[in-house]
Amino acid sequence: MRRGIWMALGATAGIGGALLVSRRASAASPAAPGTTQEEPPTIELAGLPRAADVSGDLVRNWGETPIDLRPLFMLTEETARIRGAARVLAVIAYRESRFVTTAQNGNAAGEQDERDSSRDAYINRKASNPPLRYGEQAAAFGSGGLFGLLAPYFLWTGVPEVGDKAPLLGAPPSLVFQPRAAAFGAAVYMQRLLKQYRIDDIPDLKVGWANPGLLGKGRGGETYQSVRKRFLEDAKAVGIDLVDTDTIPTKLDASAWPGVPAVFAGLVGALPKELS
Repeated sequence: MRRGIWMALGATAGIGGALLVSRRASAASPAAPGTTQEEPPTIELAGLPRAADVSGDLVRNWGETPIDLRPLFMLTEETARIRGAARVLAVIAYRESRFVTTAQNGNAAGEQDERDSSRDAYINRKASNPPLRYGEQAAAFGSGGLFGLLAPYFLWTGVPEVGDKAPLLGAPPSLVFQPRAAAFGAAVYMQRLLKQYRIDDIPDLKVGWANPGLLGKGRGGETYQSVRKRFLEDAKAVGIDLVDTDTIPTKLDASAWPGVPAVFAGLVGALPKELS
C-alpha cells in the first residue's frame, strides 16, 4: 500500500463528477497483464449500493466525498458493525485512489514499485497461506482499488479467521477494482488492525493501513508521524471532521464484528461458482 498512484483510466482527476464513470464499476474486472496463468472469467458483481440500501446518514460530515460512493462506505460500516468506519474509509480512499475504483499503484520515482511489494508478499507468505488460484497474477499486480490493497493480501482476506474457506482464494487480483469486493477487503483489514494492534486514535488506523509495523517498533518515528500528518491533511481536504463524535467515535470499536462470512455476504454476496 505504498503510494505512487497511476490511474488505469489516465491522469488523476478531481473529486467531482469527472470520476463518475469509473466509479460506476460494477464493470467487469479485467485480467492482469503479463502473467501465464489461465485467464479468469468475466466477473460482474452487484453495482454500487444506493441510499435505500443503508440506514445511516449520507449527508452530515461527508464533505466532498462523492455522493454515489457514500452508500458503499456506509454499507461497509453497517455490515462490519464498526461505528464511524464509513467516513474514515472515505478519507483513506481519497489518499489511496482519489475515489477512482480502478486506481492501480505502480511505479513512482523515489519509491519502491508496488509490484515489487506484491511479489515479495506472495513469495514470503504463500507457504503459510492457502494457495491462490491466480497467485502469479497477484504477485505481478501491485496494489489498487479504492483502498490501495496489495493484491496477494487482498486475495488472502479472511484467512486468519476462516482459513481455506476465505472467499477470494479463487479470484483474480483485478477483482479489487470492483467496489464491493474492495470494501470487503477494507472492512476485514480495518477489523484486524483494531483487534491485533494498539490503535490510540483515528489517525493510527491510517498508520496501520500504510504499514502495521509502524504501530509497533515504528510508533512515534518520522514515518509514523508523517503518515498521521498526511491523513489529517486528507481529512481536511475532503472536508470530513474527524472530531465530529456524532459520526466518528474518538476510537473505533470492532467488538461487534459479525465474522468474515457475514461481511462477505453483506457486501459482495457471492462470486461465480467457478471462482469459489
